[in-house]
Amino acid sequence: MQTSSGRSGCGSSKHQTGYVGYWLARDARGRGVTTRALRRVARYGLDDLSLERLELTADVENVASQRVAEKVGFQREGVLRSQLRHPDGHRRDSVMFSLLQGELR
Repeated sequence: MQTSSGRSGCGSSKHQTGYVGYWLARDARGRGVTTRALRRVARYGLDDLSLERLELTADVENVASQRVAEKVGFQREGVLRSQLRHPDGHRRDSVMFSLLQGELR
């Protein structure tokens, strides 16, 4: 799903596990757009694609993104060290979240 303000998506991998991600333009933040989009994408992955688990990662310092995941029902699993590579080449830690069937809020 993509609009002029941002995008979200869902892909699948092995073992009925999918991954979701999102990005939102700075001027569109703070209005619940990402929470609503993530909820719809998660429902699509779990219901329409019959995935059993969805995974999501967020930069360890991106507290707003982590809150969005938690509002939708994702559970924090831990920190993945040096998991993200930024465009300038430096690596960053990320927080892993997961959502299982029946946990969507």
